[in-house]
Amino acid sequence: MDFLFELENMAIMTEYNGDILETSPIHQQPAPAPTALSARDQSSTFLVKLEGPLSTPTKVQELSGSLTTPILKEGEGIGETSTTNFCLITGSMKLAILSALAGTLFSPTFIRVNLSPKHLSDYSIAPTLGHDVDPTLPQNRATDAEEIFLPTQNQYPVWYFFYGNLAVPEILAARLGLKEMPTFRKALVQGGFLKTWGGGKYKALIDGPASTSVDGWAYEVCSEEDEEMLRYYETDYYEVVRCDIHMQDTAEIVKGPVFKFIGDVD
Repeated sequence: MDFLFELENMAIMTEYNGDILETSPIHQQPAPAPTALSARDQSSTFLVKLEGPLSTPTKVQELSGSLTTPILKEGEGIGETSTTNFCLITGSMKLAILSALAGTLFSPTFIRVNLSPKHLSDYSIAPTLGHDVDPTLPQNRATDAEEIFLPTQNQYPVWYFFYGNLAVPEILAARLGLKEMPTFRKALVQGGFLKTWGGGKYKALIDGPASTSVDGWAYEVCSEEDEEMLRYYETDYYEVVRCDIHMQDTAEIVKGPVFKFIGDVD
């Protein structure tokens, strides 16, 4: 199952059902130019509705300054009498579009795809948890074509480090549709602080010095499908980054991913 595909369809169906989407305000006067992207928007993916000056993927490409034509997502089969089409764009493309349309009365419609971004580099250790980790240093970059940085982008099974709700067996079992309670291993990661966000409601792992550590649990994610379910659960307030997972039962260090918070903490 392509869970991102399902998520995009959900967003398109939301448009047809008339639900409230993430849209720019209706402008009664020319819109001002945006100044900057939030940390969340920088790593997020959006659907932009094809209409007005954004009526085709080519026009979206032109206004966003993209080097390639964005992917078209059709709403075919959802509505009986009309079709709504979208393009997949990045946060930087969204900013470019808003800047290009500044001074006009047109309001583009954006739908945030609430999936934790995951972009593990093949050529360096980026992105990795910790303030002290510099992926631009020679020792942290590939020296030849054979060098592999773990975990890789499409490595399954893979050990994840959990520290919040996903470390609760009942919650994880429900998210993944498990018939039995999951098996965790006691673990910790270094290079991070544990904060909260949402008025103390949610835990947030953020970068910290190498001397800091966070206790939690390791769980082996067996497939891309399961991982996508977890990325959808965590939303794009978090991103998937690399870390060293210190297993407490064997003193083994396993290279795996973790969800790092990228918003504003309390």
